Amino acid sequence: MAVLAVGGGAAALAGTVRDASSTSEQPISREAATAAALKLLPNGGAGFTLVEAQFEASSRHFQFTGAKGQGFGEDGVRECLSIPPLPPLPFLSPCRYYPVWVVDFTSRDCDVVIAINAYSGRSGGAGVSKSGSGESLSGPPDSCAMTPDAPAQTWWRASWD
Repeated sequence: MAVLAVGGGAAALAGTVRDASSTSEQPISREAATAAALKLLPNGGAGFTLVEAQFEASSRHFQFTGAKGQGFGEDGVRECLSIPPLPPLPFLSPCRYYPVWVVDFTSRDCDVVIAINAYSGRSGGAGVSKSGSGESLSGPPDSCAMTPDAPAQTWWRASWD
């Protein structure tokens, strides 16, 4: 009976891994990345203007310089296969780098650069600075506050080295 339960669990796990790895490997469009980034901005991006969107081939390393000179980059960001409710397990959780859309917005109060995972459309990180001053905000005011990604059931989750 125990052998049957273990065998059934292994078969279910194999099916889960197969389903999770069958996602499209085509990056999302610039428009889809911009729409995903707008959802993270206050009031759905009302009052923000798109300055630039740039495609980066890999989250392994990129450095983006915005139109106003603000820099944003990431090193070693990967997404790892996760089987909820378990945390990522090194022997069972393959990880991969992914392409990134870096989307730059500006408003009256702030400049925002958002990295969007080009496979999933989820946020891969962001930076906010006060317009005109170049001063980085660790606790941005409400007009610049980012909305966190809605917690969704997902097999691939971001991981930083």
